[in-house]
Amino acid sequence: MSFKGMLLKAGKSYGIRYSADDSIILSDTADSAILITGSFTNAFQIDAYTPNSGGSSGAAIMRAGTYTSPLTEATNYQGGIFRMYLETSGISSYNKGAFICLKTTGAKGIHGVCSLVEVLAQAAAGPTSVYAGQFVAHLNSATAKIASGGGLPELVGIWTKITSSVGSTIAASTRACALWVDNQLNGTVSGEEYGIFATCGGSKVDAFIGFETTSSGWTNLFYFDETAYDQDPVASATISGGTQDRYLKVSLNGTAYGIALYAI
Repeated sequence: MSFKGMLLKAGKSYGIRYSADDSIILSDTADSAILITGSFTNAFQIDAYTPNSGGSSGAAIMRAGTYTSPLTEATNYQGGIFRMYLETSGISSYNKGAFICLKTTGAKGIHGVCSLVEVLAQAAAGPTSVYAGQFVAHLNSATAKIASGGGLPELVGIWTKITSSVGSTIAASTRACALWVDNQLNGTVSGEEYGIFATCGGSKVDAFIGFETTSSGWTNLFYFDETAYDQDPVASATISGGTQDRYLKVSLNGTAYGIALYAI
């Protein structure tokens, strides 16, 4: 076993030592469990990995707690398991703060990034906000600029995309979509509830939704596949030939309207 490269600094405890079985033990009273300084091609590199157990609390390349025994903290600060502050001046490629490439040759489903946040039982008032994910793209200066000519939207909060190679197949019993919004609130919702909620502030947007296609276009602007046509009652939409019972209900500034539907 070699201790080459191990740093011991006077007046500081970095809490790293080797045990007899060659494992690394980190002290719980250290200023920093591991301190890395200098220039590296890779600060950490793992060339092979074979897990020896499964399940949601099974083996992982890195683990912080388990579902039944999570790490806990009760302080009032913006903490977190991971926190990175990065800055780049590169101009020749896309710089990525965090990048994951997950491949499969098997039949098991894969998910590149997963986030689960849960509000547990509590006697007092719950949290004021619960986000499974938050993405912010910010021009953080009066002189910040985004150049034109990229060919794609230039300022995006989140980009979702699905793609496939010519000759690949997707089974008839599946659905393909770039964004899946799933609302399954079964408890009491005293406030408003939506599948998608959007706000527009600052400058006036050109449109709430923008469509642009350079190839196939779309078959339907909207596609509803409901087990029941369950809309709250509203006066039937009146058209030149009489009333129309099938309609899309919309609310504009508190007034409900029915947009008549015609079968074609």
